[in-house]
Amino acid sequence: MSTQIATSAEGASMDDDATRIARAIVRSRAIDEFLTGLGRRGLVSMVPPARGIEGHLYGALAALRPADWTFGDARMGAVALERGLPSKTWLAQILGTASAAHAGHAIPSEGTAAEVRCVSTSSLMGTHLVQAGGVAHAMAHKKTDEVVLSWFGPGAAATGDAHVAFNFAGVYQTPAIFYFCGSGDDAADRERLGGTSFADFSEGYGVDSVVVDGSDALAVRDTVAAAADKARTGGGPTLIEGRTTTDPLASLGADAAQVEAWTHGLQAELRGLTDELLAEGPPALASLFDHVFAELTPRLQEQRAQLESHRARFASGEID
Repeated sequence: MSTQIATSAEGASMDDDATRIARAIVRSRAIDEFLTGLGRRGLVSMVPPARGIEGHLYGALAALRPADWTFGDARMGAVALERGLPSKTWLAQILGTASAAHAGHAIPSEGTAAEVRCVSTSSLMGTHLVQAGGVAHAMAHKKTDEVVLSWFGPGAAATGDAHVAFNFAGVYQTPAIFYFCGSGDDAADRERLGGTSFADFSEGYGVDSVVVDGSDALAVRDTVAAAADKARTGGGPTLIEGRTTTDPLASLGADAAQVEAWTHGLQAELRGLTDELLAEGPPALASLFDHVFAELTPRLQEQRAQLESHRARFASGEID
């Protein structure tokens, strides 16, 4: 269960990947800025930004196949866009409008995108790691060649759920990749994890580990690709410790003019979609009850009647 230090491949020609990853990082940052603006307008509650971990996210995605599954935390909702989820579908969930896949029943950072193999996000730290381990175990039983990748940070790594997930993966040798996104402050991360690096835990779980610099997104891609190949061929899980040192855009060769053009185009698209989605209004009130039980309980029937009565009485929004 050795720990290795990963670097990007010597002399590899990765122009297409580098461009795709760079654009994904720019989109992530444009989204962070745009959602901050929506928050100031009172249109969304807080959505945690992904700034600082984008190299870990989009470098890893470049190594996955469309059939592979991803699990992330509340910072990582835009990953679904890179996997093919339409921008309008994603933004409808952020705004909670009528066309939202979750019918407006979740907070903005808890999106769902099963159609692109991104599992619904939870704000509870660490719970998705256990779920990812279970999905990977099911894949092994089904004898598919799919893998599961889950990202998480220092907070989730310090939970009991994380240790259960890693131990389960080690015992059953599941096709899982657990990717730790460092905060950028290695000393603080070590303190939170009991004075050691995350990769040092791997031997106790019987799992191989690799350390990679998330500032080198192509090295991240290569590292995840190797872990995925190992998992697909029955080699079991891998724990990856991603450290952050500098801006990943610098290693991808993106120039300032291109970044500015991408940012401007993406934000213009988001502004147009926001206006369109706000015009469609919120989900129907009936959806508050339709998604609970096939047949409503007497108490829910009473609550629905009270709501309908209230809405009829104050149809124009006046206050009692």
